[in-house]
Amino acid sequence: HKARVEAMMCDLASLRSVREFTESYKARKLPLHILVCNAAVCTQPWILTEDGLESTFQICHLGHFLLVQGLEDVLRRSAPARVVVVTSESHRFTDLLDSCAKVDLALLSPQKKEYWSMLAYNRAKLCNILFSNELHRR
Repeated sequence: HKARVEAMMCDLASLRSVREFTESYKARKLPLHILVCNAAVCTQPWILTEDGLESTFQICHLGHFLLVQGLEDVLRRSAPARVVVVTSESHRFTDLLDSCAKVDLALLSPQKKEYWSMLAYNRAKLCNILFSNELHRR
């Protein structure tokens, strides 16, 4: 059995780029047996992406989420297939709860004055864990 590996470019800091990537891959009509979500940035200054989101969250989590969602039908048709989401133990050092113990999604894309790079990374990695658990459940 000969394995075939192809590289394609995708900029996770651009949701448009992720969508274009998924459409380009689908147009090739190739199977997809493994998708590894491993891109990350850490300890960078506060930057908004062209989509208006904090870059650490978008690159470390949201871009991967959109990538998997965009390729889900290809993965299902290619069975057996697997999605590997690389995360970090740092997810243990944060949560997504506000002072009233309710999930606060605003914490995922904080304003500049509320930004701390390591906390942004930790929260993105927590999102990776939650996403992986849900993918496994389905």
